[in-house]
Amino acid sequence: MKVVGYTDPMSAAPGDNVRFMVSCTEPTYRADIVKLRSCGENSDDPRFKFTQVSTSVSGEYPGRDQAIEIGSYVSVPDAAPLRLTGAFPIAAWIYPTTPDAGAQGIVTKWSDGDGDGYGLFIDEAAGLSLWVGDGRGSVEKLSTGEPLQAGEWYFVAGSFDPAERRLSVYQRPLSRWRASERLWAVRDSGQFPGIAGGGLPLLIAAYWRIDSSGSPTAAGLFNGKIDGPRIFDRALAEAEVEALSGDEPPAGLEDEAIAAWDFSREISSQTVIDASSNRRHGLAINMPMRGVTGHNWSGRETDFKRAPQEYGAIYFHDDDLDDAGWDADFELDIPSDLKSGIYAARLRVDEFEDYVPFFVRAPRGSATAPVLFLAPTFTYIAYANEHFYDRPRAVAPNVNREIYADQYDYVKSNRLGSLYDHHPDGTGHAYSSRLVPTVTLRPMYYNRGCNAPFLFSADLHLTDWLEERGYDYDVATDEDLHAEGADLLSRYSVVLTGTHPEYYTESMLDGLEGYLGNGGRLMYLGGNGFYWVTSIDPERPHVIEIRRRQGTRMWEAALGEFHHSTTGESGGLWRYRGRAPQRLVGIGFAGQGVDAGTPYHRRPDSFEPRAAFIFEGIDDEEPIGDHPSEVLDTGAAGLELDRYDFALGTPPHALILASSSGHSSVYQRTVEEVHLMDGRQGAPDDADVRADLLFFETDRGGAVFSVGSITWCASLSYTTYENNVSRITGNVLNRFLSDEAF
Repeated sequence: MKVVGYTDPMSAAPGDNVRFMVSCTEPTYRADIVKLRSCGENSDDPRFKFTQVSTSVSGEYPGRDQAIEIGSYVSVPDAAPLRLTGAFPIAAWIYPTTPDAGAQGIVTKWSDGDGDGYGLFIDEAAGLSLWVGDGRGSVEKLSTGEPLQAGEWYFVAGSFDPAERRLSVYQRPLSRWRASERLWAVRDSGQFPGIAGGGLPLLIAAYWRIDSSGSPTAAGLFNGKIDGPRIFDRALAEAEVEALSGDEPPAGLEDEAIAAWDFSREISSQTVIDASSNRRHGLAINMPMRGVTGHNWSGRETDFKRAPQEYGAIYFHDDDLDDAGWDADFELDIPSDLKSGIYAARLRVDEFEDYVPFFVRAPRGSATAPVLFLAPTFTYIAYANEHFYDRPRAVAPNVNREIYADQYDYVKSNRLGSLYDHHPDGTGHAYSSRLVPTVTLRPMYYNRGCNAPFLFSADLHLTDWLEERGYDYDVATDEDLHAEGADLLSRYSVVLTGTHPEYYTESMLDGLEGYLGNGGRLMYLGGNGFYWVTSIDPERPHVIEIRRRQGTRMWEAALGEFHHSTTGESGGLWRYRGRAPQRLVGIGFAGQGVDAGTPYHRRPDSFEPRAAFIFEGIDDEEPIGDHPSEVLDTGAAGLELDRYDFALGTPPHALILASSSGHSSVYQRTVEEVHLMDGRQGAPDDADVRADLLFFETDRGGAVFSVGSITWCASLSYTTYENNVSRITGNVLNRFLSDEAF
């Protein structure tokens, strides 16, 4: 991509400042602010509608290529005792997951290139290795010579005794079934003069590499877990090293540690605690995974808060990313008269352009319209830079790899990933950040699996319909709802969701429930909503976290690792915490498929007097949404489908207005509802694989209308917005906007 960017913050009110971080490979680029209305395949697509806004940022800017430094590690500030010019041993438990991926740092104060310092490593042959160097070209390396196995815990140690000019390395697998119980390698180093021990920070899970400009960058990034790394200031005998691997190392020996990092402390923070008296605390960089089981996990407790001593590990990945950390190219102070809506910085270089969205909400504490569109930005972040359809078993029959090719190339070349993608060792991404260039958060984004708009771009079908029909509306985001809850929503007569509000925090659910309990009116205009337990890192509110378990998923958290490190709460599906979507909006996830959608057909409840307003102008036998759609070609019920379930909390007075039918066998039942495999878990055999249209009243004159399909909004614009999906949506919105009580 010639030009790409991201914003901070993503949501802003008049008077707020929005910073735009841009990377450009050309000498200059053009920036303008536009208001987005609808999506399209490109800026020449007649379906893509936007309006340029006159602001102070419009103009030409010098281009600069801003790099993304990925991979997690711990950085410990330099201190004289860590330079270790005398005898030392380093010890740790490690759980390598890609030991054959080249040299990887474990605990190092090593500068590659000039061979300065020391460190314990996995070497190029996948063996445990100790490196020492004097910074003048004299380097000594000693390896056990036995490759470490992926997915095994090992106690490892390395020691250098300058008096004896002796290097030692030690490794012992935790598993008692391993053929080799331990390896102890010793070698005299001859005339090696000593260790330089330069002034760079000590690293855990990486080492330093000096680039061509002389600047240090973290390299040799470790994949896997590290538990309990320690450094001592004297040489240890083999028996002492062996004693360190016990459950209770000798107290006197522990007291001699220069540093003894305890990863079980302050798990929810970036801080890495040194439990020794020296307090050489470190900082976790790029969001390595915490709250993970250590080498001593017994399996008796699965909550790290209840047994922290068994959660003394950190899981590092060489493609973790917290914040791209780019410098801002320009900033926008949101004008007081800028209408709430969805905007973007339009960045252009020659014929190439990128649109970097941001959301302008109403002035804080107020509303400027009776309708609020609640943009599901946490779902956008969860899917940020997804490329899971590149996996051989991705669930889509006709993946189009030519769609958005430049953007996907950028994602893969920079090793970006979503909460649906996997790290190199096969584990899933548990964290995702909005402070990265997110090419899937674009008005021209077409998903490879459905060859159509998805998420943000699909939600523009709804804002286009609101604009076309002349509805006045404000916009707010998930982050706004998380922070302000029901107070934010209470200013609006009606709240509209996006097409796929899948990722919700507890505060967000509380906010919606509070709004409905106070007479609010909600239109749930999507599918598979309110599904995954999601949390925001209190220290880094740009990061969301999940731990997948039990639901329909691309990966599953490891045993004992279901609790979120950032908040400590139990992860997985909201339904397993007693908050199934049916309790909130009457319907919940039922099935999915990447195939043509189908229409809805009216059910007896739709003829109840309470539902008459919904079907004004609709014939009794008329299929609903039986026409071409902007997503999956046809049918208002498609992609991901929700249905009612009284056992999961659908209100008993809810009206089941219509249901879809005729889905192909590509549509399958949600995994969490398949208790026995009998070959009939999908359409057309399973009648529960469907979307339900539903309505019910709430307290104090409130109401909920739910459509149960991601593709409902994609059917709004057919025949210039004159169709029964558009009519029903308008009927409901008009009634919800009225003062007439339910």
